[in-house]
Amino acid sequence: MKDSVESLIKKFGLEISIEQRKYLGFLYENLHLEELSDKEQHFFIDYFYKSETLRNMAAFALELADVMHEIRENVPTIEQAEQLANGKEQRLYYEQKWQEARRQKLKQQTTKNGNILYVPFVDYKEEQGPMVICLEQTSGMAKYSELCKSMILSLFMDAHQEQRDLYIVPYDCQIHVHYRFENGHLNLSDFKDFIEYKAKGEAAILPVLQFVKGLLQENQQCAETDVIIFTEGNPVDGQYLLGKRAKTMIEEMKQRYHAEFSVIAMNEQRFNEHHFWFANKAIFADDAIQ
Repeated sequence: MKDSVESLIKKFGLEISIEQRKYLGFLYENLHLEELSDKEQHFFIDYFYKSETLRNMAAFALELADVMHEIRENVPTIEQAEQLANGKEQRLYYEQKWQEARRQKLKQQTTKNGNILYVPFVDYKEEQGPMVICLEQTSGMAKYSELCKSMILSLFMDAHQEQRDLYIVPYDCQIHVHYRFENGHLNLSDFKDFIEYKAKGEAAILPVLQFVKGLLQENQQCAETDVIIFTEGNPVDGQYLLGKRAKTMIEEMKQRYHAEFSVIAMNEQRFNEHHFWFANKAIFADDAIQ
């Protein structure tokens, strides 16, 4: 990997410090820059060279690499009364229904030639749905923006390795734009927009959850879906998540798309766990910020 980065630097005649080489190496590995064309690599290198924000994010991400690994491996779980009451039964029902549908598909696609059966087991392998990042971008989150985006950089590698679509959905009180990175591959235009995107105002969580449901409906995969919410921890419409309509929508996402929700909250003191009753995991970033 070091040789590849040095080759890039030499190819484009860059003059950068040893520290910046380290940051570029991190980005090269996590964003799979080797898959880009020469023209695209040149664009990325030029952007890295000019963007202090991207360099700061790379530095932060490198510093947080061990923390992110620990977060993914060891996270506290929020107890859910609804899940304990009937979630297990419902999940088993939908898993059995899903497996039966896949068995029928496998049977229909199996062909016979003489005494030889051709079974397309590759189509029967365990599928994973998309990874959806909901990134609160508000006045209150402005000071955490680079931290959050730094954490997201390492998720590109996970999506790429697992061949999963990665969606990034910035939000305040509504959704203005979203980015899709197919199978975790870098799209330079969207990546640059994501790095530079900013919003003001307050955050509402219900619109972004409704938007995510629409993405899952379009995706048409009854597979494991990860929804990761970066938030300050106290959305203005949090009380509406306790209503019957919101609960029905979220439970449908869990059952139909096997959605698992994680919350990365910037401020543990501001975090309202009652509003995020649906989260399987809650992670507090206070230690990483300090």
